[in-house]
Amino acid sequence: MPKRNHFISQLAHVELLSPKPEESVKFFKEILGMEESGRIGQSVYMRAWGEFFHHSLKITEAKTNGVGHIGWRAESDEDLLDAVQYIENMGCGKGWIDGDLGHGRAYQYYSPDGHLEEIFWEVELAEIPAHLKSKWRSRPQKNPSRGASVRRLDHVTLWTSDVTRHTNFYKELGFKHNEGIVIPNGTEVGSLLAVSSLSHEIALFADFKKEHGQLNHLCFAVENRDQVLETADYVVDNGYRLEMKPFKHAVGEAFTTYAIEPGGNRIEIYGGSPLYFAPDYGPKMWKVEENPNDAWDEVNIFESAQFDSIREKA
Repeated sequence: MPKRNHFISQLAHVELLSPKPEESVKFFKEILGMEESGRIGQSVYMRAWGEFFHHSLKITEAKTNGVGHIGWRAESDEDLLDAVQYIENMGCGKGWIDGDLGHGRAYQYYSPDGHLEEIFWEVELAEIPAHLKSKWRSRPQKNPSRGASVRRLDHVTLWTSDVTRHTNFYKELGFKHNEGIVIPNGTEVGSLLAVSSLSHEIALFADFKKEHGQLNHLCFAVENRDQVLETADYVVDNGYRLEMKPFKHAVGEAFTTYAIEPGGNRIEIYGGSPLYFAPDYGPKMWKVEENPNDAWDEVNIFESAQFDSIREKA
C-alpha cells in the first residue's frame, strides 16, 4: 500500500448560495435546529450544537443556489504549508486569502471541475452563551431539542463530469476512497471519499451534461433513525418540500431523508452510517443495477431524470 498524504483533518464548513438567504437561515435554525453564530455583509454563519468551531455552514445571498466554496481544516500549520506546496505543484491553486469570520488565513484552489475549495489551520471556537453550555466537556453546548437537532455537518456531494478524475484528485490530497459505483461499461459514476473514519466527507456523482462546479446536496448528521423520521415530519408540517421519504442507503448504510430548503438547495439529514478505521478498507465497488442508493430496493434513483446522462453513457 503506497504512502498516503495526510494534509487534511476534516471537513470544516461549506458555503451555500441562496437567492432567499433569510428564508434559508430560518429553515436551518427552526427545522434543523442550528444556531446563528455571526453575520458579515451578505453572509450568515451557522453551526450545529455538536460542533466546536465557529461555524460549519455559511449562507450567502446570490442570484442562484449552489455551493460557494468548501472549507477543509489541515492537520497542523505545517501540514497546511505542505498541502499548499502540493496543490501548487498540481497546478490548481488560486492563492492565499486573509481568512474569514471563524478562521485564519486560507489557501484556495479548484477541483478539476472548478469547485472552489480552501484549506486552513487556525480556527475560532464557538462562543457558547451561558444558558446553552453543557455540563459535559465533550459537548460544546446542550442539545437545543429544536427541530431535527442535527449534531454536525457530515458531508458534501458534488456533480462532476468525470468521477474517476475527481476521485484521483482527492486521493492525491490524502482522501481514502471507501466506496464507488460503476455502470455496465465500467465507467465510475459515484465515489465516496473521506480523510477521517467517516463513511465519506465528500461524495461525487457523474453528470455529463451539467455545467461545472455544481452541488448535488449537503448533509447533516443526527444521532439515530428516529430523528430522521422526526425530521421528515418537521419538514412537511412546516410547509417545506420533502424530496425523498426516509429510507436506507446501501452505499454508506445510513438511514436518510432529503429536503429542499427555501433557497433551492438539496439537504440530506441522516444517521447510522458506520465508521471505517482501516486505512486500506476500500474501495468497495457497487454496480448501478444493484441499486446502491436504496438498500430496500424501493426506488432506484439512478433511473430518475437527474441521472439521465448516466444511462445514456452506459
